[in-house]
Amino acid sequence: AGGRGRGSAPPRPCTAVTADSQATPSCVAYFGDRAGVPAAAVLGGSGVELVPLERSSSEEEGSSIVADVLSWAGRVAACCCSCCSRQGHSDGGLPAQLDFGDLLSVRAAPGAAGGATTVRMVHCPQGSGGRRRRDICLDFASGDAHAWAASVSARCPPVQPAERHLLVFVNPKSGSGTGPRDWAQVEELWSAVPGLRTTVVVTTRAGEASEYAATRDLSAFHGVVVVSGDGMVHEVWNGLASRPDAEAALRLPIGHIPSGSGNGLAKSILDAAGERYGVLDAAFAIARRGARAKTLMSVRTGDDPPRISFLSLSAATLSDIDIASEGLRCLGGARFTVWAVGRVVRPVVLEAELVYWPSDAAEPLPREEPAMGAELAGGAWTRIEDGFTIFWACQVAWCASDACPAPDAQLDGGEWHILICRRGSGGGGRGTLARTLLALEDGGHRGIPGVEVVRCRAFRLTPRSSSGIFSLDGEVVPFGPLQAWPARHSGYVLGASPLEKV
Repeated sequence: AGGRGRGSAPPRPCTAVTADSQATPSCVAYFGDRAGVPAAAVLGGSGVELVPLERSSSEEEGSSIVADVLSWAGRVAACCCSCCSRQGHSDGGLPAQLDFGDLLSVRAAPGAAGGATTVRMVHCPQGSGGRRRRDICLDFASGDAHAWAASVSARCPPVQPAERHLLVFVNPKSGSGTGPRDWAQVEELWSAVPGLRTTVVVTTRAGEASEYAATRDLSAFHGVVVVSGDGMVHEVWNGLASRPDAEAALRLPIGHIPSGSGNGLAKSILDAAGERYGVLDAAFAIARRGARAKTLMSVRTGDDPPRISFLSLSAATLSDIDIASEGLRCLGGARFTVWAVGRVVRPVVLEAELVYWPSDAAEPLPREEPAMGAELAGGAWTRIEDGFTIFWACQVAWCASDACPAPDAQLDGGEWHILICRRGSGGGGRGTLARTLLALEDGGHRGIPGVEVVRCRAFRLTPRSSSGIFSLDGEVVPFGPLQAWPARHSGYVLGASPLEKV
């Protein structure tokens, strides 16, 4: 950690600049020595520009703010170095510019050096590998540091909303067991964001998050964050939907920090927000962005109560890859690839009847969901009966961090995109299966002969096979007749867009 380097000059006196509100907003802060190089921070239209200066220039300016840059080696920013090093980012020195969109907060507080005031800028720039933590700290010997910090904050996109209390579930067993480490990284970032408070629940067993969401008083919270995989997100939404006040409870938005094997919701949210995929990227998006509606579906199997689904339903070869590979959970997301190799050689075929209501039907889907035993006839109902090697009904673009089976799906689209390969259309062979699995990451599967994508509002899947696996949002559900219908209420997700009033 350490403090200012030995022999470095103390901050020089300064005078604050008052910008003309009618002019182009600008403010200049002159920095003291960092490795013997003076620099200036220019507050411009798109960010704070850091400009190296000759020493004489910094001494001659009369109306300026003089500060001493602590940067990565400084006593306050040292904690950020450890955060960056965990992601494999090296310290490349001061960046040329701090974009306003990459700043989560700018705060002035009493510093440790004499009567100086420290301005800390929480900075998470986006690079080719995602966001990384690069905070900057300035020590002001005099001048109005608080006004300068406020001027920078006013130009940054607002953190939405400014005051939030989030309920956080951390699953230490999800995926390869990185939940506690991932949460430590998120917590370190959020602790530097004013107004963002958290209550943390570390789960100890399956179903605990669902029970908490179903029974506890949640009125003090503005959102729920899940540090786990998609399975725990499924738990939380089903817990909320089971409450007597389900409609109000489902307005509580959910954020997803990817810490499981699949992490399809986190990937879909980040992709919709224009962010790269990663733990820090998700934490930044949740802190910076607001809530967006997410369509939920109601899925019935046999006589069981309906379940809420937000992600996908897989069957045949894909559900086998998802569920039967559980024994390789220690490999994280790589477990799916390892298991898929074996299933290309020996595909799992589901003999079944699919009846669906097309998205482009001229008439709307009936509002009332029919009973499981009722015949689906008339109207726009369409029927396919065949042997399926791939059946993947998706509600979001990404159903795993490395699989994009439905590139056109929207978070609030209100429809299923069913990816199928079947015997009757020439898509049941091993070659088609292998090419499809290899092309899923970039959506290239849609151009492969024998691959179909059915877009529908609701469907019923009736197996003719005597056994098999159905995986709903990564969780096993009973194998048998299954019906999917739009849920009565929508949910909301954190981090996908500017704030939406809910």
